[in-house]
Amino acid sequence: MGKMIRCPQGHFFDQEKHDSCPWCSLSEEEQPQGQEKTRKLDLERPHPPTPPPSPVPSPAGGPKTRRLDQTEDGIRPVMGWLVCVEGPDKGSDYRLHTGKNFLGRDPSMDVCIRRDRAVSRLRHAVVTFEPKKGAFWLQPGDSEGLVYLDDELVSAHTQIAPDQVIEVGDSRLVLVPFDKGKYTQD
Repeated sequence: MGKMIRCPQGHFFDQEKHDSCPWCSLSEEEQPQGQEKTRKLDLERPHPPTPPPSPVPSPAGGPKTRRLDQTEDGIRPVMGWLVCVEGPDKGSDYRLHTGKNFLGRDPSMDVCIRRDRAVSRLRHAVVTFEPKKGAFWLQPGDSEGLVYLDDELVSAHTQIAPDQVIEVGDSRLVLVPFDKGKYTQD
């Protein structure tokens, strides 16, 4: 592939194959449709930030709805931790919150095991804290990576007890729960 350049209209083309932009010379009808059509990039003008969702008004006199994993102050209480006891990130601890906590190498994951190259980048596994029962659950993620609990393969939702060992990639993580009744629904 040759050197790709961008024309003034925002189309990219191979300068070694074309003297000028082949897209600009085509009429609108001649340009391919769907995924093959080159998208114009608006690099000069920044896109405005996505506005936050508008709040849904609560019924007159009724209490406001709040997320179970967030206090009125906006704090996401810690429901427990995973502590890495073996692997490249040995000694690291990871906070677990109410709901799904995704495990992977990517910094966007709730539990980012960044140095273990055997852990999938995105959603290798999921640890869920279910507030109604104060229980932790483990399940495999969307990746091809396997997940073990105390050396047994996890293929579906499996409840986790304190001090059980989760194995993902080359890492072994121990569940350390917090007081399960502290932040559950009133």
